[in-house]
Amino acid sequence: MTFGTRQIVLLSLLSGAAAFTAPSTLRVGPSHAVVARTPLMMSKETEEEKSSDENKSEHESYSLDLSKTIYTSSLKSPKDSYIAFAEKGAANAKMAKRKIFHQSVLGGCYVGFGGLLSLCVAGNIGGIGAANPGLVKMAFAALFPVNLLLIITTGGQLFTGNSATVAAARYEGLVDNYELVRSWAISMIGNVVGCGIMALAAWYVGCLSGGTADLLAKTAVGKCGGSVGQNFVKAIMCNWMVSLAVFLSGASNDLAGKLVGVWFPISTFVAIGLEHSVANMFIMPAALLLNLPLTIGDVILKNILPVLAGNAIAGAIVVAASYSYQFGRLGGKRRAIFAEKLSEYERKKKELKDKAEAAKVVQMS
Repeated sequence: MTFGTRQIVLLSLLSGAAAFTAPSTLRVGPSHAVVARTPLMMSKETEEEKSSDENKSEHESYSLDLSKTIYTSSLKSPKDSYIAFAEKGAANAKMAKRKIFHQSVLGGCYVGFGGLLSLCVAGNIGGIGAANPGLVKMAFAALFPVNLLLIITTGGQLFTGNSATVAAARYEGLVDNYELVRSWAISMIGNVVGCGIMALAAWYVGCLSGGTADLLAKTAVGKCGGSVGQNFVKAIMCNWMVSLAVFLSGASNDLAGKLVGVWFPISTFVAIGLEHSVANMFIMPAALLLNLPLTIGDVILKNILPVLAGNAIAGAIVVAASYSYQFGRLGGKRRAIFAEKLSEYERKKKELKDKAEAAKVVQMS
């Protein structure tokens, strides 16, 4: 069979239209073959067809509830992302103590690598950086997220991430209070050890010199220069972004998506100048090794303690409790009320559609 120009053009047009209307996912049912998922407004089935077994699962998926939205194979729905978030916390908390400590030490080392990379590059931009301070911030913010990507893809643990994920696991009944406290305490100690090791290594090999040392000194002194209240609020804002980076990373099922999910929230808090307790566990010891006008008391009382408290509140309440209310046990009662309202909305929508169809039949008769 041969095709003329008109037939080829017609087939091209039909193929182009199919590209916009074809389903992005296919579902196999127990009693039928593959069922195509078509947009609600494009659906032309009759009421009888909609009630058949073949179309029932399709139409039940359309809802005002975002957790029922159809997503691609590379991205979880918000509700599924929260479930994965809580399950990650449970897995972290239920590890043996020595393994939590091991992964936390590695997590602290990776934060040190990210911090050292950012200091070495941003601190040595030179004259162009002095004339354009935003460029220094941009370079620092663009490079620092490498640490969280390393941590997430290798199973490392940070106190900041555990403050959210393990708290979510607690809200969902996946861990108990003892496991939560144990996870937070051990991960915090492990992070201190890992960051301290990297600070000592960077100082020993001579990385903390020149522009790197200048930027480190400026950063450390600035972190202890603000009030306790300011550092506390900065810490809440910071771990809000960090916890969302962990949430977004878990929402993605491929490495590219995890990289994007991590990069934007982390670079956001770094560029703004917020306070991350684990990053400070690297920056502050490194600064003390340079004999800056800082004391251990200044570092602990003015920065480390208020920042730890703010990070914990952001992770456990602002993020974990918030999404447990939306998708988990904390919001169970509210979800039941929403389900009733949703059912009423869909019932009224069906009544309006039936009236419109009846009116159309009367006009045609």
